[in-house]
Amino acid sequence: MARPATLSRERIVEAAVALVVERGADQLTVRALGDALGCDPSALYRHFRNVDDLHRAVGDFFLADVDTAARPREGWRAAVKRLCAELRAAQLRQPRLAQLVRSAPTRLGNELALSEALLRELRRGGFRPPAAVRAYHALIEFTVGSAAIDAAMAQLPVAAREAVYGSWRDDYATLDPGAYPQLHAAAPLLYVGSADERFADAVDLMLAGLVARRTAAH
Repeated sequence: MARPATLSRERIVEAAVALVVERGADQLTVRALGDALGCDPSALYRHFRNVDDLHRAVGDFFLADVDTAARPREGWRAAVKRLCAELRAAQLRQPRLAQLVRSAPTRLGNELALSEALLRELRRGGFRPPAAVRAYHALIEFTVGSAAIDAAMAQLPVAAREAVYGSWRDDYATLDPGAYPQLHAAAPLLYVGSADERFADAVDLMLAGLVARRTAAH
């Protein structure tokens, strides 16, 4: 009879990632993971302090998709926009894993590299430490929130998404212009284009405001 494979932190994380992708983050329990690995659940505690430690490691896994390396010819604004776009895209690709990082940072390798990269680029853009931290929080919270909002729609084919956006515009267009004059007038313009395009535009707007505030603070 073949001996069971030796447990390691890496093997446990791989099995946990597979479990979350298949069943959802709420199904990631020590018992379920022990069953998947064919081991006593208590053996997992030799590699992780507690369940939260395990959840953080699994949540940190998908953040490896974000390329945090500095690019010498890339301007700081372009770098910030790219980092935010890649973080959002990673969450949309793995929405179940993303649930594990929405309530708190993992404080592990991939999240630390991403946070370091964003702060590095903001500092390169002339933000002093307090302003850089405020900008960092704004960008991270907006990006994670955007991905959470768009997660369900991102799973639909493009044509289906466009049909849903169109139905929303139609609903706004039928509003009483006396009661909702601004929404009625804006109806043809709402949710035009892709969510990715709207996100990129919103990051541009946010960066413009952050730079204006940075300049005013000097």
